[in-house]
Amino acid sequence: MAAKKCALFCDICKHRDLNKSAEEYCPHCEEALCGDCRDNHKISKLSKSHQTISIENLNKLPSFIKKISHNCEEHDCILEFYCKFHDLLCCKICSISAHKECKEIIFIEDFLSPSKGYQSVALDNIEKVLKNMESNISSAIKDRKRNLTELREQKRVISEHIKDKRNEINAFLDHLEEELQEKASTVGKTNCEKVEEIITKLEDEKEKVEGIQKDVESVKMFASNLQIFMGTKAFQERISNNEINVQQIYDKGSLNNVTMKFTFNEKLERFIKHIKTFGDVEIDNSEKHVSFLWKGDISAQIFKPKSVAKSIETIKVRVGRRININSESISGCAISEDGNKLFLQGHNKSMMKYAPNGAFISESRINPAASDIGYDLAVIDSNTVAVSSGVNHLQQIYFIDMNSTKTSQVFQLGDWCFGISYSNDSFICCTYNNGIKIYDRSNSNVRLLPNSPKTAAHTYVASNANHIFHTNWHDDSVVCYDFSGKVQWRYVDSTLLRKPYGITLDTNSNIYVAGSDSNNVVVISPDGKQAKELIGASDGLADPRALFFHKTKQLLLVANYKNGASVYDVI
Repeated sequence: MAAKKCALFCDICKHRDLNKSAEEYCPHCEEALCGDCRDNHKISKLSKSHQTISIENLNKLPSFIKKISHNCEEHDCILEFYCKFHDLLCCKICSISAHKECKEIIFIEDFLSPSKGYQSVALDNIEKVLKNMESNISSAIKDRKRNLTELREQKRVISEHIKDKRNEINAFLDHLEEELQEKASTVGKTNCEKVEEIITKLEDEKEKVEGIQKDVESVKMFASNLQIFMGTKAFQERISNNEINVQQIYDKGSLNNVTMKFTFNEKLERFIKHIKTFGDVEIDNSEKHVSFLWKGDISAQIFKPKSVAKSIETIKVRVGRRININSESISGCAISEDGNKLFLQGHNKSMMKYAPNGAFISESRINPAASDIGYDLAVIDSNTVAVSSGVNHLQQIYFIDMNSTKTSQVFQLGDWCFGISYSNDSFICCTYNNGIKIYDRSNSNVRLLPNSPKTAAHTYVASNANHIFHTNWHDDSVVCYDFSGKVQWRYVDSTLLRKPYGITLDTNSNIYVAGSDSNNVVVISPDGKQAKELIGASDGLADPRALFFHKTKQLLLVANYKNGASVYDVI
C-alpha cells in the first residue's frame, strides 16, 4: 500500500506488538521505521539501496504522491518497469506475462537515475510550464487592471463631455441627458464588473499555480524516483487544467481591450426638430494588449509515445475491443480524451456514448425540436465535438460537450453539411450546393475550395495543417488538396477500394479510408503513391462508414453502418 497520511509508529515494531515512534519512511518497502529499524534497514542486503525520508518530509509531499504505491497489486512485486505502449507500470512478472510483445518497456530506476539527468528533466519542464503560466496570468492581471483604470478614466471624461454639451442647451434636453448618463453609467459599470470578474478568475488560477509550484518543490526534494515518475503525470493533468482555464479566458475574448466611446448627435444644432437621443456609448473589445507565451512543452514528456514516420507496409492493427451498438445508420464516430466512444446516427438527431470497456453510457438528442439532424463528427478540443447537420433545414453545426453531451453552441452555415473536419481554427465541410467549403471559427470568412466537386453531399473529409483529404464515393476516389485548392494527388483503385466514405489521419498523416462496398479499411501513404488493405471483411467489416484515429492513444475506431464497431491498436 502507499504511504500513510501520518505515520506515527514504526510498522516493523508494531508487528512485534511494540509502539515506537517512527522517524523515517521507506517508499520502496512502504513502511515507517523507528531509529533502530532504520539502522537495520540501511545495512540489510535487500534494503540497503533504498532511499528513506524523514516522517516530517514525508508529510510535506502532496497527498496524491504519497498514495502512489511501489508494489504491483496483482503480483505484490516492486513496480520496476514502464510500458509506453500501454501507458502502464509493470513488475517483472507483468513484463513477462502481459507485455512480452511490447517493444517500448523502460526500467524506471535507470531512466530516472541522477546520472542520466532525466529525474530533473521530468520536473524541470513542469516548473517551466508553471513559470510561464504564472507569467501569463500576472501579465493578464496587470493588463486588466490597466484596462480597468482606463475605463474609469474614459467614463469620467465622457461624463464631463456630456455635462459640457448639456450646459449649451436648454432645459428641453434634461430628460435626454438623464437617459444618456444612465446608459454611460450602466455600460461602464457592467464592463468594469466584467473586467473585475476576469481579474478574480485570473488571480484564482495564479493561486492554483503557486500551490502546484510548492508541491513540485516538495517532490523534487523528498519524493522517490517512482513517485516523481508517476507524480509528473498528475502534475501534467493539474497544469493542463490551469492552462485550459486560462486559455479559455483568452479564447473567449475576456482579455480583449474594452474601450468606451462616445459620440454626439450630428444634428444637435437642430435638436428641437430632429434630435431623438442625446448621444451614444459604445464598447470596443476587439483589441488585445496582452498575449500569452507558452515556452514549456508539456506534451514533450516521457509518457507520450514518439511518433516515428514509417512505411505503410509496416503498419499493423490488433483488435482491442468489439462494441455492440443497438442502433443502425452509424455515420460518424469519435473517441474522447478519457477513452469514451461517441457514435452518431445519420439524420436521426441521436448521439450515443459508450465507455472505454464498450459498455453503453447514454443516448442524447442533439436538437429535440428539429428532425433529420446529424451526419459526421469532428473533434474540436479535449471537451468539444462538432456535429454536422446533414440534410436538416437549419443548416448548422452543433458544438457538443463530450462529457455532458449537451449542446454548447450553434454555428450557422447557410448550406447543408455532411462530412466535416476541424483544422487551422477552421471547419472544412462537405456541402450539398457548393462542394467543399472552409469556414473560419468566427464565421466571418467563408470560402469555397477551388477544384472540389460541385456537390459533396454524403461525402467525408479529413485535414491536417497543410492538406485536405476528400473521399468521393461517386467515383471511388480519394483526393488530396492544399488549402488553396490545388490538387496534390488523386487515388483510385476500384479493385482495392470501392465506395469510400469515412476518412481519418494518423500522427504521420497516413490516410485511413473506409471502403463501404469493398468492406475494408485501406491505408494510403501521405503522398498517395502507396496503399494496402489494413482490415477486411474477414475481420468482421460489413459496410464500414465512419472512422476515427486517436493520435495520443494510437487507436483506430471503425464503425459499420449497421453491425457495430471495433477498436484497433495500431502498431
